[in-house]
Amino acid sequence: MADRRLIEDWLPIAELGEESIRERRSMTALPPTYYLHVWWARRPLVASRAAVLASLLPAEANRKSFLHSLGIHGDPVAARRRIDEARRTGERVENPYSYRRAFTHSPDENDRRWLREQLGTFGDGPLILDPTAGGGSIPFEALRSGLDCAANDLNPVATLILKATVDWPLRFGEGVRRDFEQLAAELRRRLHDRLEGLFPQPDTPDRVEPTYLWARTVRCPYCVGLVPLSPNWRLAAEGSGARIVPEIADGPGSQGRQCRFEVVESTDEHSEGTVAGGKGRCPFPDCGRVIGSEEIKEQAQAGKMGDQLFTVIFREKVESRTKGGHFREKWVRRFRAPKPGDDNEEEVRALLAEKMEDWTASDIVPSEAFPEDGNDTRPIQYGMPLWRDLFSPRQLLGHGTGVEVFRELLEEDRDTGDLTEARRAAYGYLALSLDKLRDYNSRLTHWHVKREVVAGGFDRHDFSFKWSYAEMAPLVAGLGYDWAIRQTGKCIRELAALLPQPDDRGGLFPGPAAAAPSSPPITCAPGDRLDHLDDGSVDAVVMDPPYYANVMYAELSDFFYVWLKRTAGRVFPELFRQHLTDKRNEAVANFAQFSGEKSPKTRAKWEYRSRMADIFKECRRVLKANGVMTLMFTHKDTDAWDALASGLMEAGFMVTASWPVATESPGSLHIKD
Repeated sequence: MADRRLIEDWLPIAELGEESIRERRSMTALPPTYYLHVWWARRPLVASRAAVLASLLPAEANRKSFLHSLGIHGDPVAARRRIDEARRTGERVENPYSYRRAFTHSPDENDRRWLREQLGTFGDGPLILDPTAGGGSIPFEALRSGLDCAANDLNPVATLILKATVDWPLRFGEGVRRDFEQLAAELRRRLHDRLEGLFPQPDTPDRVEPTYLWARTVRCPYCVGLVPLSPNWRLAAEGSGARIVPEIADGPGSQGRQCRFEVVESTDEHSEGTVAGGKGRCPFPDCGRVIGSEEIKEQAQAGKMGDQLFTVIFREKVESRTKGGHFREKWVRRFRAPKPGDDNEEEVRALLAEKMEDWTASDIVPSEAFPEDGNDTRPIQYGMPLWRDLFSPRQLLGHGTGVEVFRELLEEDRDTGDLTEARRAAYGYLALSLDKLRDYNSRLTHWHVKREVVAGGFDRHDFSFKWSYAEMAPLVAGLGYDWAIRQTGKCIRELAALLPQPDDRGGLFPGPAAAAPSSPPITCAPGDRLDHLDDGSVDAVVMDPPYYANVMYAELSDFFYVWLKRTAGRVFPELFRQHLTDKRNEAVANFAQFSGEKSPKTRAKWEYRSRMADIFKECRRVLKANGVMTLMFTHKDTDAWDALASGLMEAGFMVTASWPVATESPGSLHIKD
């Protein structure tokens, strides 16, 4: 076929930009690839499909047909202009788009017929490779388009996510969801039996208390008062917040100096924050002195930093009367101050102490040390030297019990011979569900005031220390475990609906693959060592390379890895053999690896360039003579672009086209400025 591809001559960048942002505009209707499990820097599905297809189609391919195959069935740019104009004038516009979001469209029979005609010279069909597949957007869209693909990632957490995104839904379809939901229901039942009472709840069906807000505490070195630390005490956008009421006892140095809290309704009544810039401020009126950042860290590292409950968030069923005179019920979120009995830390610590000896021997909870040589060591600085320290005692007791029950179920299935391939996949999804709850139930979370929800630990790409954190009650009906299980089940159902199913696997091309396309090969290896692929066997490489120094994937994913190897590692041991994830072979600009050396930033840049050049050389080896490589890359650092371009040239590639597509939300913290 002709060497020149569509992507080298034309790409609908404005339409792709608007559809990419539209794809993730609704937080409640994201594509299933986004919310299966945390991964960093996922590419939009519509942009991924455009990159895959445009890398194969000839330059003269019909552009209208191309747009239709992407799901762009109208003019999203004009729709965006209409929205902006309506905002400016105050006009109400119900839906300016004439079609559903592009990612929801799977290529229909007309699209597939057109693609077959355009790609007919590929014989049995082209092979796509993504050597750094991460969250799996690119292979997912290749499969949806009826193409064969190979996916690889160095990180075992990413590899498990890849299997759950593109392999299991394709192989097992809806069947794996039924297995998952049956397992999850039994896990939930056993957890309820063992953890009931851990989170005290009101004795009324009209009220639940799902969220607890905690502040980290230290002792004031001057007055020995117990100081709750938070940069502010705001609870809701409309003004609700907490007010500190210091109990001064017999003055500075006396016992019993602590704070209690009241919930107030206006910002004028909030207490001032007690920490800023790492320094604390004693809230006791007879002291009020500044507590130095080093003093706070010293107390934390000595095990003297504690937690104090300052607000309980509850939901209450209320009745209201409509204009037509009918009664309507709704759940309203409210806040209250802690009461005696809310904080059962002593009881929890006693239960945890009973468990820990057996759990340590059975390797139930992560006792690995948090790495001292990483880019972000704030957990160590603030008294959390082990991975399990990132969880409060009550959180740790819940998560450890989850691992305990997971293993029980797995061993029962092994003993009865019920551990089929589909059942193994169901356990993989169950492990990811438990991970989802951990992301929203650790000391890395916080209360998102504007949205009034618990924000997961990785809404930022770091281990930022949270002076105050949110805790989710995991056994409240419809929330906690129920929420995580429901989210995963919904995700499996939607993934299966978007991918070709076992009873309808007609591919684009004739031959065995058309009747029953095999599951894509998914490997966990360095991107420069794809030994399973022959020379000249790939038609197009489409990849989203690691983002230079923006994301330390391995360092961040250790949070999940240390738990997954205790759950999913019992089902897929080949992925979880290492102590922690592989940082030595990771293609990122890791400044910490060159700490203490001269010009660590320059050394890290050259290391990134070298590793990317090696990956590109491997891509060149497996590419056919007329193959193309398409990179999807977003970065605001010129060093990143320089390193990437240098690596490409070193590998022998020539850049033939470049397209600026706006795929990121303008409000994203990671691309600000």
